[in-house]
Amino acid sequence: GDWKVPKKITIPEDKLEISFVRSSGAGGQNVNKVNTKVELRFLLDGAGWIPAEVRSRIKNNVAGRINKEGYLTVTSQEYRTQAQNRKDAVRKLEDIVLKAYPRPKLRKMRKGVSKAAKERKKQEKKHRSQTKSNRKKVDF
Repeated sequence: GDWKVPKKITIPEDKLEISFVRSSGAGGQNVNKVNTKVELRFLLDGAGWIPAEVRSRIKNNVAGRINKEGYLTVTSQEYRTQAQNRKDAVRKLEDIVLKAYPRPKLRKMRKGVSKAAKERKKQEKKHRSQTKSNRKKVDF
């Protein structure tokens, strides 16, 4: 009924564990000395700021990001500064949550027999009757 899908959500950053580690990949000397890669972790089940049904949908949608302990991890190492990566990671997390917000449409299964199936049945019936009538005695 009155399930509202927000346009935007605010993620309480104090509820997230945020850690910075060194990025992998190219980047010269900078990459070796600056901890710019950010990792956000939080316990999905303990996240009271996400409604329960949305949490369970997140579990299905991004099962690969959730570890055995139930922590959802988002990392970002696109940018050269911590601040940008942090913002990017939070944005990724927002995407994940917002994607899981809308309730999936209920799809109704069709009941009854399809037209094609009815037609096939009819043809089969005709054929069978033909076969049987061919067995009758022939009158010359």
